[in-house]
Amino acid sequence: MIATLTAPKPPPENENPALGSKPGFQIPLGSAHLTRCPKKWQRVLQAFLAGRTLNRFEAERIGDHCLHSTVSKLERKGLVIFRREEKIPGYLGLATHCCRYWLADTSRPRASELLGEIVP
Repeated sequence: MIATLTAPKPPPENENPALGSKPGFQIPLGSAHLTRCPKKWQRVLQAFLAGRTLNRFEAERIGDHCLHSTVSKLERKGLVIFRREEKIPGYLGLATHCCRYWLADTSRPRASELLGEIVP
């Protein structure tokens, strides 16, 4: 006796078995979707307000892979950010050129305002 295999019948186009059969059905995400982590520009601005200076490699530690673009975005929001070119040890100890950025003291009230903090 030879058994024949048949492929399972695909669901109708408007039915997705992973999501259920009701249109618009969504999988509940729990409370994880209610808490959002700060956006990249907010994390960088918080670091600047804390008195830190950053170069592109240090910014990687707070999740910014393109610091010069984030700095540009912050400047478009009305902040003054200083920069200085520096050489740091790179691959095989060879010098790597990059910029170090920091927030101007005159921009601290605006930075606090952007982050929603109360400025004393």
